[in-house]
Amino acid sequence: MDNSYSIKVEWSTAYECIISLYAYIYEKERKHLQLGSAWKEETTRMLPDSFAAELADERWEVLHRLVLLVAQSPRKASVADFLEWLELIPPGEIYERLAPWVETIPLNLGEIRDHSLSLLKRWNEHYFTKVEPRILECLEQSARETKELAKTLSAIETIDQVTHGIWIEPMSELQEVVLIPQYHCAPTSVLDFHRGIATCLYPVRDAGRLHPEPLLELLPITQCLADEKRLQILRCLSNGTGTLGELQQQVSLAKSTVHHHVTALRRAGLIHAHYTGSSTIAYYSLRGQFVDRLPVLLRSFLESGGK
Repeated sequence: MDNSYSIKVEWSTAYECIISLYAYIYEKERKHLQLGSAWKEETTRMLPDSFAAELADERWEVLHRLVLLVAQSPRKASVADFLEWLELIPPGEIYERLAPWVETIPLNLGEIRDHSLSLLKRWNEHYFTKVEPRILECLEQSARETKELAKTLSAIETIDQVTHGIWIEPMSELQEVVLIPQYHCAPTSVLDFHRGIATCLYPVRDAGRLHPEPLLELLPITQCLADEKRLQILRCLSNGTGTLGELQQQVSLAKSTVHHHVTALRRAGLIHAHYTGSSTIAYYSLRGQFVDRLPVLLRSFLESGGK
């Protein structure tokens, strides 16, 4: 297959600081996250009451733009290093760095930068500096492993493997995909497209654990396979690709319900979500390797003895 784009693997604690704040703020997504509501409640107790109250009303729509700035920053050895760099660069330079990639840039970049700095500095102080070091070590290790993986697989196959099912089709305008390991939004991948570039913060479910936990991958698969409608969707896709509308016709459910099912199937790694130059999924296909993967996970779980 012709790969018209390259991949770059990035790692910095600045990425994880940003994604952890994203996970805390966005209530709609949290029900899908591995950390769940218990993490939110525990984290809230770590924050000053006034800051927690401020974040309860926060919508902070600049996540992906900040990710792009981290990718371009010459200073990102630590969160503090990146924030110091961000604080010193003028709004005009921010505009120049974002202009090639972002279609619409707000005029009040200085205000947005100052607000983002205020949030991230306090978040880093009260929460992120207290994150278990092992988690960050695992993410750094994942970045190294993904770089090695990319030497043996195509760009498309590398992305598919680390995201458990995201399939980014080659497009003439897509030049590069930046892969960044993250823990706080696992098992979700945070994917966004900008002019010529896509950023993908892929999940590392086992980060922080001394040994791999097969149950984290096994449970979503078995939960999907225990649902009749999801099995029907898998059977439909075994015959070829399908759009959301086509799958809806096949299983005779409301479009929103079918979307819920395919989202669960994708997060479990049972189907591919195909992207063609935008963050909207174009169509789906069966990710057949799960059929061979399932008995391996089951045996690994049974032999782990609950350790």
